[in-house]
Amino acid sequence: MNKTLDNLTEIVSLLHQGGVILCPTDTIWGLSCKALDEHAVDKIYKLKSRDRHKPFILLMSDLTQLKEYVTDIHPRIEDLLIHYKKPVTFIHKAGVNLPSHLTNAEGTVAVRLTHDSVLQDLIRDLGSPIVSTSANVQGAPSPVNFNEIDQQIKEKVDYVFQTRQNDVTKRLASPIIRYSDDGELIFLRE
Repeated sequence: MNKTLDNLTEIVSLLHQGGVILCPTDTIWGLSCKALDEHAVDKIYKLKSRDRHKPFILLMSDLTQLKEYVTDIHPRIEDLLIHYKKPVTFIHKAGVNLPSHLTNAEGTVAVRLTHDSVLQDLIRDLGSPIVSTSANVQGAPSPVNFNEIDQQIKEKVDYVFQTRQNDVTKRLASPIIRYSDDGELIFLRE
């Protein structure tokens, strides 16, 4: 179980007000905001100089929350999410509760159930998924720990987590998968 040096109540309030945070995830450090707040999501696009046609990953606290936003989950994906202990992002058709700023042109969304207990608590307290994207400008390498995050990124967010700043473990982005209609697992990023 992860411990936090941060006040989650204050961070939740900041996210409800449209804030952008820099936080450790169960993979690499990321930029996050309340997913349903289109204005906050736009702030991250500007901060990263990212193409707006490339939606961010959504982090969910648990399977129950996931089912509020993603429908008709393939049984093999649900099994994978329940039993696989490493972070994995999957691409799926978006449900009716997701606004268009969170989906791509094909109507799909990238989703990950976070294994990080601090983020699970944050997302539950927020009552909404958060977006997550690597803490770098588009085209620059993804930082593998806090020390590799560009100072300009750190200065432009509304809050920087204190938790895990001293962790020098080199972390990797999650694999991205999807299932074909006939149940074949396809890795889009390993």
